[in-house]
Amino acid sequence: MIADSLTVALFALFAGLLAGFLAGLLAARRMGARLPAQDSASPSVATEDRLRAILDTAPIGVLINTRDGDNLYHSPSAATCFKVSGEQLQRDGMWPLYHDPRDRRAAIDRLYADGLFHGQEVLLRRGDGETCMGSLSSTVIDFEGQRCHISWFYDLTEQKRADAVRRDLADRLEMALDATGAAVWDTDIPRGTCWWSDSFPRMLGYAEPPEMPADFWEVRLHPDDRRRVLTTIDAHLRGETAAYAYDYRLRRADGGWMWIAAQGRAIRDASGQAVRYVGIMTDITERRRQEEEVRAGKERLLRILEASPIAVNITRRDGLLVFCNTQSEIILGRSRDDLLPMPAERLYADPADRQALIDRFEREGPFRDAEVRFRKPDGTIVWVLSSWGEIEMDGEPALLTWLYDINDRKAAEAAMMAARDEAERALADLRAAQESLIQAEAMASLGQLVAGVAHEINTPIGIGLTAASHIAEQARDLRVRFDSGALKKTNLAEYLDAVTEAARLLVSNMNRAAALVQSFKQVAVDQTSGERRSFDLRTYVDEVLFSLRPRLKRTHVTVEVDCPDGLEMDSFPGALSQVLTNLVINALIHAYGENQQGTIRIAIQSDGDDHVIIDFSDDGSGISEDHLPKVFDPFFTTKRGEGGSGLGLHIVHSTVTGVLCGTVAVRSVTGQGTGFTLRLPRRIARDAAPAAVLPLEPGPAVPV
Repeated sequence: MIADSLTVALFALFAGLLAGFLAGLLAARRMGARLPAQDSASPSVATEDRLRAILDTAPIGVLINTRDGDNLYHSPSAATCFKVSGEQLQRDGMWPLYHDPRDRRAAIDRLYADGLFHGQEVLLRRGDGETCMGSLSSTVIDFEGQRCHISWFYDLTEQKRADAVRRDLADRLEMALDATGAAVWDTDIPRGTCWWSDSFPRMLGYAEPPEMPADFWEVRLHPDDRRRVLTTIDAHLRGETAAYAYDYRLRRADGGWMWIAAQGRAIRDASGQAVRYVGIMTDITERRRQEEEVRAGKERLLRILEASPIAVNITRRDGLLVFCNTQSEIILGRSRDDLLPMPAERLYADPADRQALIDRFEREGPFRDAEVRFRKPDGTIVWVLSSWGEIEMDGEPALLTWLYDINDRKAAEAAMMAARDEAERALADLRAAQESLIQAEAMASLGQLVAGVAHEINTPIGIGLTAASHIAEQARDLRVRFDSGALKKTNLAEYLDAVTEAARLLVSNMNRAAALVQSFKQVAVDQTSGERRSFDLRTYVDEVLFSLRPRLKRTHVTVEVDCPDGLEMDSFPGALSQVLTNLVINALIHAYGENQQGTIRIAIQSDGDDHVIIDFSDDGSGISEDHLPKVFDPFFTTKRGEGGSGLGLHIVHSTVTGVLCGTVAVRSVTGQGTGFTLRLPRRIARDAAPAAVLPLEPGPAVPV
């Protein structure tokens, strides 16, 4: 704008002087050859000097150039603006000053075609290389028969920079307003006009700015807010308030309503009269929606808490109740009117309990299910589970406590503890009885062994007794014959033959009896003493089976043993004898029917250097899938009516996993027999613990 006004003024000045300046300059040049030197101060020369003096004082650059760029005149301001010397400008002309020489060529072509142009923006390069933006106005003139032009140049560089800064500030303001959902206004009260920021129509949802007459804002006010808002503004304009702030609803472009928060103040003249009022307004629709949701949520929360079957209390940090529901009245035995003004610690059976809960809350934060006692007005103790949390109530932190009545549970717990004590006593009695039964079962097994051995040993002893009696009878008969002198050689020969045969029978049967006694003695001593010793596994298994021969002879079941020789063990042979005996007896009772043939197989193999595997199997009836998981349970038997005690396999399990420090697993398929796999250490460590048990195949297995 400044450049335009200066240009107009200079045009008016130079229009009156240009003709005289050019005429004088032309006349001076024509007469220069014939005028004497002393006439150099002629009137035309004086006019030229005065005009030059005027142009030289111009605050803007003035140049006279030919079309080709030769400089005929330049003002000092031009040289200063372009940062070149007058001699350089006179010598090089205008071409080097253009940032792009093509810009000058285009401008010159248009200038000489149109005769003039006004306010053309050009980009030039100063002598120090800095670019500058300027406004250029030029007029074509005739001079000495050739056409040239005079130009006025105004440097716009600083103005452009200032404009850029202002535009940047305006853009930043608009971005800030858009980002915050805000708009600003500036109302000129005397003129009745109002300026709005560009963000205002965008706030209202307009894609393009609409026509905005003076009442644009007022007609969009919500009818329910109109009187209140206009009254507030009028009161402020009259000077009743220093500033104003109010919320209201404004109609959007789509017809919907948005909430606005407005803040502003009036600007007054020296007399105190309001001449302008300015302010900012912000879109608070989302905030109001959230506030409404919070309010509605709070109301819903209070309704929910009121209907809760659990007592709910909200307590200030100073201990005063600010909310309690109906269930609180029931549990605490007090009305709401009594509860609300009452300090919370007075409700506790022991006020120290509340302080302990506060300390816990401060230390741990929210917690659940702390057992606390409250006291009703009649002195009754109420047990509750108390859970603590923290909420905000009316803008202040508060404690939220949930109380769950556990009086019935406490009574049930007391009854349960009494029942538990009774059950523990009964269990102790049962265990004692069970141990007695197990001992009795072991002794019964030993008794059966004794009875069987007694029956088995009766035959060789009877034969030996008969042979001894026959020898005695033959000896008496021989004595009689000898005393009577009737002894013949044939009688002596018959006697010797009879004695020899009887002695043979006596010796063989006594050896058989001795072997039975020795086997029984070793097995019986092992079962009753429980001593640990080293033994050959194959030899000991044969001894156990030999002691069971009386029982096996009454069946059609045979026992096959596959065990390598020289397999030494350092263990408890009596316990192993008990296990093998129970397994054989269990198979004879449960696996085979009366007169049913079958085979029991005992396969023994080494499992590394430290363990042995004893696989005991039969080809009998097997165990059903339902019964298989319970075979090791005490007193479980399918032969209860036939004398079964249900302790045989339980003793096997207890002995293997306890005394022998091993594992046992069972497998069975109905109709295909049953197998027991024992894994035992060859040398029992003094501090060994029972090992884990793995299921074995084939067939379902029950590990113990």
